[in-house]
Amino acid sequence: MYDKRTFGKGMGASIAVLAVVVLVMLSTTAYAVPLAGIGGFQISADSLSADSAFIYPGYDDTSNQEGYPMAVIEQEGVTIEGMELTKTFDVSSIPTLDGNARIMMTASDTVTADQQMVKVSSLSADTATFNQQVIDEANSNSPAQQFGIWAGDASTEQDKLTETRLISLENDGPAQTLEGADIQAHYLASSSISLPGLSLDVQYDSDGDGNYNE
Repeated sequence: MYDKRTFGKGMGASIAVLAVVVLVMLSTTAYAVPLAGIGGFQISADSLSADSAFIYPGYDDTSNQEGYPMAVIEQEGVTIEGMELTKTFDVSSIPTLDGNARIMMTASDTVTADQQMVKVSSLSADTATFNQQVIDEANSNSPAQQFGIWAGDASTEQDKLTETRLISLENDGPAQTLEGADIQAHYLASSSISLPGLSLDVQYDSDGDGNYNE
């Protein structure tokens, strides 16, 4: 589908950039239903669960523009089954190259992360379950302080729960469980992450028709 020597000459710098992206994700430890024109990387998972979760408004840069509103998700005790992370690049600006390249990272077994933060512009799931959930807003000039969703252990930080007379949020289940998750993310940071059976592939689609070399 392509000449290896030509591809190697033009792709050297691009592969270096891709490697940096992967190293950042692996050494610091974000997770699609793509929104056109804003960039991001996609994470799909058969299932994703967390023992504790906190979601609130935020923003960050994307690969296509500076500053874009996002949802910030902080999680603890994360477990992911069937994880696949994909980042697609337009390489037509590189001499001798046309079309797109993508980096794909998969794990053959259960992925676990201690603590992590992911900034997303889109998230969907076939099914979603939340335990000990609290949704609250507050009067503040900062969007990050105006609205929040707490689940699991994080909900114990909600002072308003002490005012309840009927509702009890005690539950031993995971704070958050997503089945068939697709996430468009722009930032991911984690304190530690384990990816058993890691596979990392760079694939090339020379004419942009969506068919990549395997």
